[in-house]
Amino acid sequence: METKPDTTKVLHKAQAMCSKSEKCKSDITKYLQKYDLSEKDIDLIIKKLIEEKFIDDSRYVRFYVNDKLKFNKWGKIKIRYSLRQKQIEEHIINDSLQQIDDDIYIETLKTIIEQKSKSIKKPNDKIKRKSALLRFATSRGFEYSLIMKIINDY
Repeated sequence: METKPDTTKVLHKAQAMCSKSEKCKSDITKYLQKYDLSEKDIDLIIKKLIEEKFIDDSRYVRFYVNDKLKFNKWGKIKIRYSLRQKQIEEHIINDSLQQIDDDIYIETLKTIIEQKSKSIKKPNDKIKRKSALLRFATSRGFEYSLIMKIINDY
């Protein structure tokens, strides 16, 4: 016979998990679902974690945006898409993306374009070079118009 998990123990595990690194509501919900808890228990645990400030989606998104831009060199489009998959509210996403410093954002795009440019095999074919750089920067989630401006200036 299977025993139902103790919600207090699961709450403490979730608190410990949230203490180690920032987590969003959907991450913790997925974590709690593996304990075979009822939806009501999961909602109660989530509510308690939010009340005690273990979960704060706005705080999570600020850190997430900063990390993805700084370390992964992602653009706003890719960051937005990733946060939507985590079921973050749109207004929180918009607020955090607006906080990105334009100079840092443009410098990040320039850096990845320069790095990619060095790895292109046929550097003399301008059309192929431009299309390769465009595809690469687009796959990183940067905006088309900004990419084209940087590539043309480069």
